[in-house]
Amino acid sequence: MDKKRLSLTIVTPERTVMADRPVDSVTVPAARGEMGVLPGHASYVVQLREGVLHYREGPRKEFFSVHGGFAEVHKDKVLVLAEAAELAKEVNEERARQSYQKAKENLAVRGAALDLEEATAALRRAAVRLKIAEIRRRHKQ
Repeated sequence: MDKKRLSLTIVTPERTVMADRPVDSVTVPAARGEMGVLPGHASYVVQLREGVLHYREGPRKEFFSVHGGFAEVHKDKVLVLAEAAELAKEVNEERARQSYQKAKENLAVRGAALDLEEATAALRRAAVRLKIAEIRRRHKQ
C-alpha cells in the first residue's frame, strides 16, 4: 500500500461492501463522535454508532450509512465490520422517509408490546438514511 494512502474495507454480515479500496482519509461515526483517520494513524478498535461514514479519494468523497459494528484501524488499513452499510446511491429516499415516519409513530404510541430500544434504533437508522439521501442530493448539484 502506498504510504500516503489507506486501504479501506467495509464488511457486513450480508456482503462485502468494499474491499481494499485505496483512499486518502476515512471518517467513521464512532460511539463517542466522528473519528477521522489518515495514513500512519495509531492502531485502535472503536465501536460504531448509526451515522455517516465517508472517505476521500483525491477530490472525490463517497458517503455511506453505517449502522453499528466496529472499526479496526491500523497504520495503513481501516476495516469496518458493520451491522449494515449502504452506499449513498443505494438509499431509497422515499422508503427511508416512510421508515422514519413509521418509527416516529411507533415511539409516539408507546404500547405495552413496544420495545422502546428497538423503536429508538429504528428511528436513528431511518434518520441516518435520510441524511445520506440529502447528502447525495447536495453533491449531485
